[in-house]
Amino acid sequence: MEKVTGAVTGLRLAAVFMLAATFSIYSRAEEPAPSAVTRIVIDDNWVGHSPTTPHRSHWVIEPRGSGYVLSGTYSQQHMEKKPHYSRTEERDVANVTAQPVPSPAVDALVRALRAPPQPTIDLALFGATIHRAGAAIDETVKQLLDLNPPPLVRQRILDWASTLRQRQPLARAITVGVATDFHSDDFPQVRVEASFADGSHLAFSSGSQNRFLMPWRDASGHASFAADLPKAVYALLPTMSANRGRLSGEPSEDELDAYLATGMAEDKARFQVQIVAPQAYATLESRFTIRDINPIDTSSHRLFVTVSLLDGPKNLTLRTKLAISGTALAKPSDMDGMMEALNTAAAATGLRQVILSTPDHDFHMEPGIGIQPFNAEAKKQFIEQMREAHKLPELATHPHLLDGAVIVEQGDYPTYWVALRDHRSIEWKRFVGVRVEHGSRMCAGVPVTGEDWRSVGNTDECISKVYDAAGHAL
Repeated sequence: MEKVTGAVTGLRLAAVFMLAATFSIYSRAEEPAPSAVTRIVIDDNWVGHSPTTPHRSHWVIEPRGSGYVLSGTYSQQHMEKKPHYSRTEERDVANVTAQPVPSPAVDALVRALRAPPQPTIDLALFGATIHRAGAAIDETVKQLLDLNPPPLVRQRILDWASTLRQRQPLARAITVGVATDFHSDDFPQVRVEASFADGSHLAFSSGSQNRFLMPWRDASGHASFAADLPKAVYALLPTMSANRGRLSGEPSEDELDAYLATGMAEDKARFQVQIVAPQAYATLESRFTIRDINPIDTSSHRLFVTVSLLDGPKNLTLRTKLAISGTALAKPSDMDGMMEALNTAAAATGLRQVILSTPDHDFHMEPGIGIQPFNAEAKKQFIEQMREAHKLPELATHPHLLDGAVIVEQGDYPTYWVALRDHRSIEWKRFVGVRVEHGSRMCAGVPVTGEDWRSVGNTDECISKVYDAAGHAL
């Protein structure tokens, strides 16, 4: 035990020197602030679990004389004075008359908009709080070493922790935590667009729930974790603006702890599985690329894992639940079913073409754990909806064509694809919820196991686009 404690203490001491020596603000050569700004629009909205939401702010900054003025509106949900706080569609709208804003503040915002996206967060934003990172890393190392890993895994854990204490690896880990932070009852949305005399435009937006609303994304979707932009927006917003309070101040200790824990979670889980079930991990690694893995639940002996084909598209994944027996998989034959499902999707030519042409889109399957498996009810619905679209009439008399077929979901608000064993694919439908687009054909959502899909209502836009085995749209 002394040897383990000594290693951890040594890492802690090393962290003090590494963190103190390397934390600094990213330097960036300042560009001259352009003087041809014609208009800046900031939409700053928030929707959460509150009887007064949504809060909407719309601000316009325009040149006037030798400087700039800001005007706009601020509104929130109006509550009628009735029992149970029932809502109405009325809104309390306040007009904000033109008020001067400092030219240097406008110039700072334009510089921030022009700056290239910053891929990782600046650790200096956390101030002295960042030194808590060393203790958090120590605690994670101790938890892993307490599992008594074999010597090779133990050394990899210590090497990983040593690397994580350096500035860039630590910034990347915290950035992962910032990028994936989410909770369901808070929906901020900010968009900033600057227009210039030459007709050009610069825009960034954010829907994040984090301090500084990080990350921000430009018009091309590139994420940035630079704080200059939110700080510049903060300097211009009136005090009543919906999300202004999130755009200043240092992240709290709890926020840092949560970000770093999330950033370390994937590596920690991999080490835990390699220690607790090394045979299971080796089996998975020999047949798939492991994209994500959860720690083994030692009480239920279950493992959740996300994998892709070793030589297949990285953005085509399968997530499933596997049983563990001792240190190995309880049913190694599960690997065959996982491989078959991934190969079916990858071999459906039309679907594969879309997967390869959109590498930033996620295409995923969740057999056994998701609520959208291609079960008997889903197949029945698929046949019926294709009949209504006058597509694939052969399914009515040859339902066996769906044997071995899989559903692949594209995106978080998914487009559903069906991949057949004969290499055909169907862009079946897209989830739109209650929104109905002009000219769209709505249909029922994919059945949830144990429920009557006919009672769910029409939540999807039917597409019913069929691709033949050569990938040609029919």
